[in-house]
Amino acid sequence: MKNFLNNLENILTKDNLGLYKMMQYHFGIDDNHEQSIKYEFPYGSISEIFSNHLKINENISVQVSTAIELLNASFEVHEDVRNGNTERLNKESLWWKYGPAQAINVGDGFQALSRSVLLNISDYFDDHKILLDLISNFDNRIIEICETENFELSLQELPITKTDDYFSIIRNKYGSLLSNSMVLPSKLIKNETNNLRNLANNLMIYEKIRKDVEFLNQDSPKDSAQFGGILSKNKPLPVIYVFENGNPTQKRKIGEIYLDRVIDPKKITNIKELCLELDTITLSINTAEKFKEKGYKTLKDLDFSEDQITAIFEKIKHI
Repeated sequence: MKNFLNNLENILTKDNLGLYKMMQYHFGIDDNHEQSIKYEFPYGSISEIFSNHLKINENISVQVSTAIELLNASFEVHEDVRNGNTERLNKESLWWKYGPAQAINVGDGFQALSRSVLLNISDYFDDHKILLDLISNFDNRIIEICETENFELSLQELPITKTDDYFSIIRNKYGSLLSNSMVLPSKLIKNETNNLRNLANNLMIYEKIRKDVEFLNQDSPKDSAQFGGILSKNKPLPVIYVFENGNPTQKRKIGEIYLDRVIDPKKITNIKELCLELDTITLSINTAEKFKEKGYKTLKDLDFSEDQITAIFEKIKHI
């Protein structure tokens, strides 16, 4: 597995420029090689699983998986700047180590490089209509994610987020990105199924709720992308359920916390207490399980083996 890693390393080491050194640092494939163990490359790995399942030519699938990982890296680097995340995978985030201006430039570079790599598949087949379809899908997902991040930022400034908004953001941001790992391989064999986008959505809703619950169950959250997002007023599902199901006193307490410009880390304890008081964590777990079951059923319907399904669920933990 991860046959695309050699391709990714070759791309990022071909020039001895500072830009590529910083790109290597983000992935953990710079001189400090032990960090590469911690970066799981979930999107590329899932794309590889789908490509193998569909018997896609490995030379092509390697380029697709590499392109998807580069695109994800673009959004990760920009997210760290936006939310002020000082760490990613237990090391300094790119912007914290090199500064926000450099990080923004690296993030832009990752996105441009992702499209360039995807175009490399033109060397392996003559039907350029397929290539145009892939590029169009790829670009549409980028626009969709940017549109959704705009909506997500606007919600951060509002004291209340609805469950419909929460699910919409996951579908149109994370589901959109994950769908590349599934839809692009299927387009290569002209065997696209309408289930794949819904599959990506269901898997990501399950995983994001699981992470919300995991975060709120931690005694002392670490400085991480999840932590930074909550301090920036992204609302976990258990919190949204407090807004929707709480009594006037509980709604006032949670509302006052989210009226702050940035969430005070000390107030996360108060958020947890309100979630426990209303048992919204259990409610969230039950909601997550429903989406997990939908995702599992779709994978079975697509004839994935139990081992493949287990691998996919394991990989989404690292998204």
